[in-house]
Amino acid sequence: MLAKKLVFWGVAFSAVLLIFSWEGFAQAQDISPAMQQEFSDAKVALEAAQKAQAEKYAPEPIKQARDLLVTADNARAFKDAVKFAQASRLARAYAELAKATAELKSEEEKLAATQEELHKAKGEIERLKKPR
Repeated sequence: MLAKKLVFWGVAFSAVLLIFSWEGFAQAQDISPAMQQEFSDAKVALEAAQKAQAEKYAPEPIKQARDLLVTADNARAFKDAVKFAQASRLARAYAELAKATAELKSEEEKLAATQEELHKAKGEIERLKKPR
């Protein structure tokens, strides 16, 4: 009987220590203003990607950016500073990738259209050069 009580109190004491140590860990992991700024920067980068038509040209990276912003927001709600910071940085990186990809593909489309017009103009010049 005494052994059971000692085991019970040992487990209870260990649980209390675990709770206090976890609480101290959670308090030590506050989300800093720099982390908040990274999250804000990620949102701004996502908006810039949307303006660059990333939905059309880079759907996967923009989806990743959105998903990671949701993950960061959830981590903030649970006060998980490490996950919040990581998801915010990744969201920003994916948003910037989406924007760059969208801009590149948009420019490629413009180049292709210009080359097509050039080809047509050359054809018209050659047609006009031929004697009738």
